[in-house]
Amino acid sequence: MDQSPSRSRTAIKGAVSVAAIGVAGFLILTSPWTWSLTHPRRDVAGPGPADLQNGRKLFLAADCATCHATPGQDNMLRLGGGRVLETAFGTFHMPNISPDPRDGIGGWSSEQFIRAVREGVGPDGAWPDGRNLYPSFPYTSYQRMTANDLRDMFAYIKTLEPVAGKAPEHELKFPFNLRRGVGIWRLAFLDGQPLPPAAPSPAAGADAVLARGRYLVEGPAHCAECHSPRTPLGNVQASLRYGGSPNPEGTGYVPNITPDETGIGFWSANAIADYLATGLSPIGKRAGGEMAEIVANTAQLPEADRHAMAVYLKTIPAVDRPGPGVPEPNRTGKVVMLPASFTSATRAAPLPTSDARAIAEAKDVYVADTSNLYLDAARLGTAGAEDGKVLGAARLAVLGRDGDRLQVRLAGWQVEGVDSVFYARQGQRIMQAVLGPAAIAKVARGASMQDPDTHQTWTRAELTFWIDGGKLNAQLPALWGYSARLFNTACAACHTLPSPQHYLANQWIGTLGAMKRFTSLSDGQYRLLLAYLQNHAKDTAAAAPAP
Repeated sequence: MDQSPSRSRTAIKGAVSVAAIGVAGFLILTSPWTWSLTHPRRDVAGPGPADLQNGRKLFLAADCATCHATPGQDNMLRLGGGRVLETAFGTFHMPNISPDPRDGIGGWSSEQFIRAVREGVGPDGAWPDGRNLYPSFPYTSYQRMTANDLRDMFAYIKTLEPVAGKAPEHELKFPFNLRRGVGIWRLAFLDGQPLPPAAPSPAAGADAVLARGRYLVEGPAHCAECHSPRTPLGNVQASLRYGGSPNPEGTGYVPNITPDETGIGFWSANAIADYLATGLSPIGKRAGGEMAEIVANTAQLPEADRHAMAVYLKTIPAVDRPGPGVPEPNRTGKVVMLPASFTSATRAAPLPTSDARAIAEAKDVYVADTSNLYLDAARLGTAGAEDGKVLGAARLAVLGRDGDRLQVRLAGWQVEGVDSVFYARQGQRIMQAVLGPAAIAKVARGASMQDPDTHQTWTRAELTFWIDGGKLNAQLPALWGYSARLFNTACAACHTLPSPQHYLANQWIGTLGAMKRFTSLSDGQYRLLLAYLQNHAKDTAAAAPAP
């Protein structure tokens, strides 16, 4: 008798059983209860009453408002969330942690708050064991905090204004979008322990200061989370802790803050404390970007706390790790000349262009390097036959192709009296192209409007032309990432880098132009860097993309 149907049913049953066992094992392994059962219980908050003044201090030290304050408003205590964090794992949207009972954490108990902050488990999941929180929330540092301190912080947050509205869900790549899987990460990298005892200090009276500084730096201030490199799994590399790292967005570098020569070894404890109060370094550089927001919080801490943090930072292990584009220190007695590889021109990578296949498939392309434009495809590449130039980051709609030559359309704005220039935005002098007489005559112009601030007349305009496909990129983020790295390598040698949003788009023209002669940037690098800064400026960063 033929046994194949019976064998097939047996095989199917076996496969289903294996799958069921696998699913059950995954659910058990990733359960917050599993983590709790395999880790010792911690201290429990006392009955109170909560110390609101202490809660505010810890709220400031933890820098909660920098991530959770609602963007686009001046009140940093409106914790409605919504800030976006772009990372290699995907896009994180910072949640609402205001006391709003529906959209924030106003309905949480103190115990639920402490569990979320120390264990990375929220109370609002679909499963009865809780909801695993992504470690973009730095609970690997917050786990060092005491229950009473977190009780006080939660009580302070509940005194703030409730803010309605939920942030969007995270937009993460597979498999990171499987939130349940974070349970495995927590088992691997969250030890759930308080700070271990520190070695006693030989200096009289120093133990209490060091202990306070250590608690603040390693716990609420979570300094290691940004200032340390991470493994591909996202955990901090212990041997390089505090040694500096690219920022999560990949657009900049968070410096080495260890007492090494490649870090801040030459800073005194008083200089570090002063920096946390004023944002001004010992060599006159001012904190920029997210560090400026952090200093706005640390400046409100008691002077004793800033001093304690500074004293502790002088005791952490030194890490020899120069920043990007910076050579190792010369530790010899001889004068050593830097090789040519460390000049700003050669330090910067070649301008980023897409391969021919990506360009061939793209509907829109972006100019990576200043390129000639031609009205007639037959003249493309002929010396002196160009009809103008198109500049870095200009967006071009692809209309047709002829080998590696592309027919494209540039859309932008022109201001009255300047027919030879295309701008990316109305009212903003973000240059896209410079035209010759023949190209000016071919511009198709649309509706006009008067700028309410300058009273100049701006007109929508389009131009169709041909361009070589060799200096283009199909992805605008690739150009912005390159430009951010260029900003770091070319400018950071002398300046603390301001956030692009510290200036208006039009102010960046003079600001960067004044420094151009002190760099070795090519014209293409300069134009792309200027476009990056202008498109991420104070008055353009939140605007819609350029046409």
